[in-house]
Amino acid sequence: MHEVRVDHTDDGRTIRLHVGDVLVVTLPVNMLTGLHWEVASYDQSSLDRPEVVVKPPDPGQAMGAGGTLAVFRFPVKATTAAPAQLVLELRGGTGPAEQVYRITLDIRE
Repeated sequence: MHEVRVDHTDDGRTIRLHVGDVLVVTLPVNMLTGLHWEVASYDQSSLDRPEVVVKPPDPGQAMGAGGTLAVFRFPVKATTAAPAQLVLELRGGTGPAEQVYRITLDIRE
């Protein structure tokens, strides 16, 4: 199992993956704002349902100082005939997204 790690700097990029890889998306979030990252869409035929973990900041940091990370782990289970999109949205409820994170996935055997 090979982990392919991406973060906020990869927004808009194309990421090459292989069947058996695990795509790990790590995005910063400040839980005090009430905003959280959620999966808006992904190719369910090529990626398994993600495991989502919110990691708190390192001990000793002040509340609201940042450092909290949302981590999404998507196991890659199948190739795609054409590049697929993964879209995550930073939301605070039912309104429009505050921020959108989008990458294109090029999945090979």
